[in-house]
Amino acid sequence: MLTNSYQKALEHLDENKIIDLTKNLIAIPSYHGLAEPEKDISAYLYKYLAEEGFETEHVPVVGERKNVIAWHGPGRDNEKTLMLEGHMDTVDVKNMSVDPFSGEIKNGNIYGRGAVDMKGALAAMVGALTAIKSAGIPLEGRAYFAGVIDEERNYRGADYIAKNGPLTRYAIVGEPTELEIHNGHRGLIWIEVKVNGKYAHGGTPEKGINAIEKAGAIITEIITKLKPEIKKKSHPITGPSHLNLGYIKGGTQPSTVAGDCILQMDRRWLPDESQEGAVREIEAIISSLKENDPELDAEVTVIDDDMGIQFPPLVCEESSPLVNILKEASDKVINRHKTSYFPAWTDGSILSRDGGIETVVLGPGHLSSAHSEEEYCPVEEIINASKIYIYSILKICGQ
Repeated sequence: MLTNSYQKALEHLDENKIIDLTKNLIAIPSYHGLAEPEKDISAYLYKYLAEEGFETEHVPVVGERKNVIAWHGPGRDNEKTLMLEGHMDTVDVKNMSVDPFSGEIKNGNIYGRGAVDMKGALAAMVGALTAIKSAGIPLEGRAYFAGVIDEERNYRGADYIAKNGPLTRYAIVGEPTELEIHNGHRGLIWIEVKVNGKYAHGGTPEKGINAIEKAGAIITEIITKLKPEIKKKSHPITGPSHLNLGYIKGGTQPSTVAGDCILQMDRRWLPDESQEGAVREIEAIISSLKENDPELDAEVTVIDDDMGIQFPPLVCEESSPLVNILKEASDKVINRHKTSYFPAWTDGSILSRDGGIETVVLGPGHLSSAHSEEEYCPVEEIINASKIYIYSILKICGQ
């Protein structure tokens, strides 16, 4: 029966309509830097889905920044519920070498800001639900589409769903995985070290305390001692632990002893680690250095910690029914499947940890294209993603 339903849905899958929708979503600016990045794109999606005949909600989260929720099916059995989730916001467009809003198709790829991160996936999700509805295939459970705000910053869209619903049994987040099944990823924390020195004229450096030099000692300890220990840590689902020194700024000009220095780092942590432990690692280095350098004055903080923001890991066991269904779907659509971990962070960990939703990441395109100068997504992968989503909906929510 599933084979018959799947083939019937494919007959109603309008590939041209999916690509047109991708183009239209790319054409709507939704980047951070705008006052309300998702205001226009969420309004467009809300209207589009309503006109397709879906039960649809336009849910205020922050001001005019609204989540878009649509669904198909009666939802009688919560075990038969699936959410297709993706974010509508993008990063800035300043560094782009192609028209960020053109949606140009060239050599089988569609270009523009958000093409891969993740407007192509949003269109594939909408296309999947539309195909099933248009084919008149009855569902026993309910399939949801959730277009959310603020993933590129503070995940407030996913946080709203985790606290207010819809809370489904399963979820697929459409971040770019090249259609691989990514059933986990690491947690994320940004750590800042502020080193306080003493300003003085460059001609009399003995009168000052050079904060850049003090920061250099901290960096040396991180590189030579901490990073090798971090590299030894790994998890079978989320992959290896990692630390990246990403930003440094200090002093005012060459002829002045630097009285301050800021160092910021990105720490990817594992399920058996913690944010607090990652901070303590850096604090321990500073404490050790202070034993031999009483002039060292440095404080460690978590960036955005005043908002209570945490970016936890995502773990979905490979034995999960959702993972196995996605393996079936991938074999059906692209004649292969592969499970791995997603190298970046996603809303999926919030849906999983705070919403109790079993969540996997699978979407079209390669992560390396996201946030890039020539962001693009392969058209064929957008269509194949939609087919995988169709199969998964029918398997989970179907009669």
